[in-house]
Amino acid sequence: IDIYSKKIGFFFNKSENIGSFFGLFLTMVYIFISLILFIYQIVKVIERKEFKVYDTTVYSQEIPSITVDINNLYFSFALEHPKTVDRFIDETIYTAKLAFIEQIKKNDKYVKVQTKYLDIEKCKVENFGKNYQNLFVKDELNNSYCIKDLNYNLTLAGNYKNEKIAYMRITIYPCVNSTENNYTCKSQEDIDYYMSSGYFSIILKDFGLNPSNYSFPIVPTLQDIYTTIDKSLYKNYILNFGITEIHTDTGLINNNIKVLKYLQFRKAFENFSFRDEKDYLKGKSVILVQLRLEDTIFVQNRTYTKISEIFSRIGGYMQLMNTIFL
Repeated sequence: IDIYSKKIGFFFNKSENIGSFFGLFLTMVYIFISLILFIYQIVKVIERKEFKVYDTTVYSQEIPSITVDINNLYFSFALEHPKTVDRFIDETIYTAKLAFIEQIKKNDKYVKVQTKYLDIEKCKVENFGKNYQNLFVKDELNNSYCIKDLNYNLTLAGNYKNEKIAYMRITIYPCVNSTENNYTCKSQEDIDYYMSSGYFSIILKDFGLNPSNYSFPIVPTLQDIYTTIDKSLYKNYILNFGITEIHTDTGLINNNIKVLKYLQFRKAFENFSFRDEKDYLKGKSVILVQLRLEDTIFVQNRTYTKISEIFSRIGGYMQLMNTIFL
């Protein structure tokens, strides 16, 4: 076979192909290069290494909601020492409560429908899962609170723009002597020291995005978030979470969209107001932390090279080689 044979013209508008060794060599080079390019492109399609990514943010018209459990929303929290910034649990200084709250709007005000308190205990690093255990660089969890029931299943829903809202709430109270705690609180001076210059800290399981990994586009990460506390302030600390969706076109020939949906931390903000010290001395909360949804959905779209594109590219390469060799 010699596709580069020499053409000889005759008087009657006819021609014939006369083969040559050089033309045979060029033909073999042409076939070899085409085959290598075809195999290379097919391997890229199979290994899913060539892709395009574009991101969009969608504002939800409906009430956003997502079911949360230990896999997508698990966290530890505690107060931190004013000087060493080490976490500590000490019920003679403060107590903590964790609740799941549902509210509906009536007459422009939110009314509680349900308040479900969740038991907490000292954290165990294994409860965070194998992918997260090596992310802890020191013993933060030894002196932190975590959810005790690992089989919890709750639905976060809405925000204060919606008629219905469901969120988790952490509340920190200064210790106040009473018959319930057998008057075991530390001195008021000691408690004031921690409540006036200490910190509230929370570590969240979270996810990052790695679009280059076809099979596992989610990367485990930790969010270490903290804020100050002050006995003279009533502080409301809000942690906003958003729904993130990864849309992956897995089709080799036709479009075949698969959607991965999960919860991701977005931002933290706070508001506060001054209060009478009498409220603090009565044991009212020094900080209230809400974990709730925002109304935006982040969508990441991944598209991969299809077989039809491969044939189109190979055709282009072949046309280029014909232009060079002929």
